[in-house]
Amino acid sequence: MQIYTNQMKPADIKRGVGLGNFDGVHIGHAELMRVLKAACDQRGISAMVYTFANHPNHILGKIAETPLIITNEQKSALVEAQGIDELYFEHFDHAYASMEPEVFVKEILVKKLQAQVVVVGHNYSFGSFGKGNAELLTKLGQVYGFDVIAVPHVMRNLGDTEESVVVSSTVLRRMIREGRMEDFADLAGHYYSIPGHVVEGRHVGRSLGYPTANILPREGFALPDFGVYATVTVRNGKAYRSVTNIGNNPTFAGIRHVTVETFLLDFEGALYGAAIEVYFLCKMRGECKFESVEALQTQLGKDVAKRASMEDAVLQ
Repeated sequence: MQIYTNQMKPADIKRGVGLGNFDGVHIGHAELMRVLKAACDQRGISAMVYTFANHPNHILGKIAETPLIITNEQKSALVEAQGIDELYFEHFDHAYASMEPEVFVKEILVKKLQAQVVVVGHNYSFGSFGKGNAELLTKLGQVYGFDVIAVPHVMRNLGDTEESVVVSSTVLRRMIREGRMEDFADLAGHYYSIPGHVVEGRHVGRSLGYPTANILPREGFALPDFGVYATVTVRNGKAYRSVTNIGNNPTFAGIRHVTVETFLLDFEGALYGAAIEVYFLCKMRGECKFESVEALQTQLGKDVAKRASMEDAVLQ
């Protein structure tokens, strides 16, 4: 898959373009890309996803409301897995935000990308103050010579409940915030994960007999509810069963910052500086303050034994 940024000129070819922010790349996004790919294959043109390198809400003053779900590297891999030919990362700034809808269509979709067909979600908006929508895009497509396909929203029941939701990045953030990793995976079509480099911690886990690989929480990204999770940790392409704690270690005084600490069940050796990615399967329990270090050590043993008894997950 060819990846472009706004500093790079796309290849001079005709293409179909899927528009959206694609944070989380969930099953609704996958449906949009399926429709895009089918439309492009029918026309014999390249399929491109056009998205943003940074979240628009971070420029529009809504940082606290919109933590990111995935990195651009993760987004690229997930988009490529859908068979898309090209990915364009646009930089969103105030000048871009003030662009009139027709200017966006004329200068970007037509002149820059040579769009023959444009695929959007049911609630897609674009242009200054979000004045553009799928209906306006269809009218402008008739003027500038491209087709528009608006993909209906995707509905899904959560778990075994009758709670039905429109699959969206907003719902995914709620699932992360509430620690509902199984529901996240169902809606996203892949597991929530945290990539990072292992940093040296306080060696508390090692003193308890469970040395952990610590990675720093990512600023501006969604973080699961505090607690202990069944996870799979990948290093150098190899997956290890693991148990991950997210929280501030209330049993130990002096720790106030949030930590992400992972114990790998079947790994021996040093991991400092190593690049790993931790995939979250389900929440095992909430974070607790134990009466003693010995009580914590006993619980850790139970957590690891429970994780060892689980069937290994197949990473999607």
